[in-house]
Amino acid sequence: MKKKYITSAFIIFLCLLLSTLVIPPVFQVFNRVSPWIFCIPFSVFWIFLICILMSLTLIIWYIVENKRGDLD
Repeated sequence: MKKKYITSAFIIFLCLLLSTLVIPPVFQVFNRVSPWIFCIPFSVFWIFLICILMSLTLIIWYIVENKRGDLD
């Protein structure tokens, strides 16, 4: 039961991160150009940041599943 809970938590977290990229009411908060970060517009930086966070979450999920021995 606990194994499914951790996997479900990772999936829900990734879906919430992905929703900030796709759902218009959520993305409208971040869809602006004015603050430039690392010489790119804020909206592009936000998309890049979410992609990095999703990648890190998947790496953490892989490590957790590997230590528990659930990977084939």
